[in-house]
Amino acid sequence: MRGFHCVDPSHGRIDFTGADDEELFEEIKAHTTKAHPDLTDGQVRDMMAGADWWRSMATSAQNSGSSPSAYDK
Repeated sequence: MRGFHCVDPSHGRIDFTGADDEELFEEIKAHTTKAHPDLTDGQVRDMMAGADWWRSMATSAQNSGSSPSAYDK
């Protein structure tokens, strides 16, 4: 089982889970389509992987507190 959480001032913490990365991606993408429409599929996958750009964004006050990567449950 894979997990990820999104913490944004506009909605607080939301937890996502999936049996694998693809299922998790679909759960997160359903959320980002409505809540964060500016994020591309590639950016979502990068967030899941803990890409360096996401680590810097998560601490830049643009999206402070967001999860830097997906985690195993």
